[in-house]
Amino acid sequence: MSPVAWALAGLLVLCALAWYLSATAQRVDRLHRRVETSRAALDAELTRRASAALEYATSGELDPASALVLADAATASLDAPRTPAALRDANDADDAHRWRVESDLTRALAAALPERDGPGLARVLDAAHRVELARRFHNDAVVQTRRLRAKRVVRWGRLAGRARVPETADFLDGADS
Repeated sequence: MSPVAWALAGLLVLCALAWYLSATAQRVDRLHRRVETSRAALDAELTRRASAALEYATSGELDPASALVLADAATASLDAPRTPAALRDANDADDAHRWRVESDLTRALAAALPERDGPGLARVLDAAHRVELARRFHNDAVVQTRRLRAKRVVRWGRLAGRARVPETADFLDGADS
């Protein structure tokens, strides 16, 4: 082969490599955006569940002790940081605290609701089910993102930039209790 043919072949290989790295970086970025979106959806569902639980606790349908425990747990959940900046800047300790608070609310709901019935209960149960689904979607997005970030080309090419490695939402939500 002539030197020009070698140069063109080398240029073609470099272009293919650049395209592959660019496509992979875009995929990493898309997955990180999916994680952020699913985290925001999970947070919205957690807020809905806590609001429904607080409303049910103050409805008068529960005995005073159960109502107090449920109201305290729901209030603690509602007091957790919920702004997009707070979610984006949260570290592992913040997340661990948040998941502990949400697990406490799940336990309080389980203690207050087993044999109960009433008009406010349907809203609480629906919100709890939606939390389970949102948590599953979020954890699935996190697993996919972590799997891609673990690939050698992503690590060596630093294609994830400075984005924080996403963590799964590990708390009791009723599906695993």
